[in-house]
Amino acid sequence: MNDEMVWLNGQFVAADKVYWPLDDRGLALGDGLFETVRLASGKPRLFGAHWARLQYAAKALAIGGSFAGEQVETNLIELARQNNIKDGSARILLSRGQGPRGLDLPTKADPYLVLRTFAPRPPARTTTKLALSTVRRCASNPLSQYKTISHLDMVMSRQWLMDGAKGNESLLLDTRGYVSCAGVANLFWIKDGVVFTPSLSCASLPGTTRARVLRACQMLDIPVRSGAFYPKIMLRADCIFITNALIGLQAVRAVDLGYGNRSKFVGKHPILQQLQNHERAMG
Repeated sequence: MNDEMVWLNGQFVAADKVYWPLDDRGLALGDGLFETVRLASGKPRLFGAHWARLQYAAKALAIGGSFAGEQVETNLIELARQNNIKDGSARILLSRGQGPRGLDLPTKADPYLVLRTFAPRPPARTTTKLALSTVRRCASNPLSQYKTISHLDMVMSRQWLMDGAKGNESLLLDTRGYVSCAGVANLFWIKDGVVFTPSLSCASLPGTTRARVLRACQMLDIPVRSGAFYPKIMLRADCIFITNALIGLQAVRAVDLGYGNRSKFVGKHPILQQLQNHERAMG
């Protein structure tokens, strides 16, 4: 029996009792947004940053709704309590709501906001190995800056990994051939004391942890260079790491670009350790 509870548009509901209309645009067209938040001691970490990003994207896509961030956070904490989850993750999903068949926006739509909580997954790997994906991110597509529920480029990239790629995490380029991101994370590397990261113009998502790393570098006087880089530059890095809300800052141990272009990396680096310590200290 499924005893999971979810929060749907102001009500706590048993997950197996949730009604989802077939004409919902999120279901039919992927017309919606989501955020993944880490739960620590039953509370959503960096909720404000995640909610601000969701609201920014919702405004850009003209997805309405009268949901107050403080109330949503309170409900998320209560949902974690009801599901007895102290450390894990939460998903915030916002759909435009019901609409007629076709692409035209409904004249009046009532968005659906759904909250779910999840127990932590067991560690899937101890070593991160990046492999260059055949999937490309479109730098000219404004949707690359938003976490839309139509996440099929990343799904395709994950499928490519499962089909036998020489890695356990994807390295994605944009359509111009510049480094964009990892499959589920932002990407950084260190060379000669400088931290490098792809700019947002390379179809990189403006990650919440990415923003914290950049602020930490500024506070710690660590030089940063954000720009457009071809992937071979990563093979000469001293250290590579990926970031997202759930894993924090995680070292990469190998990169495979194909055709014999591969490198291995140490899992520790003084600058990475400095940034990891700063992240832990900031909570």
